[in-house]
Amino acid sequence: MCTLLSINIGLWETIMIAFAVIALLLIIPFAIFDTVRSKDLSPTQKFLWILFILIAPYLGAIVYLFWGRKQKAI
Repeated sequence: MCTLLSINIGLWETIMIAFAVIALLLIIPFAIFDTVRSKDLSPTQKFLWILFILIAPYLGAIVYLFWGRKQKAI
């Protein structure tokens, strides 16, 4: 019998959960903040990107950071 209080997880499972939580707490707010600050996106595009990030948090944030974000030349 496995209940929520008696879950036995190992070191690797703990590391994967920690990585997922850290990603959730860092990448997703950064993607939303960057979307709001972007001058290259129209209000409609900003709304759609934020909606995508909120509906599919990990996928939405990663897709925005690699594809939707305009890279600035140095």
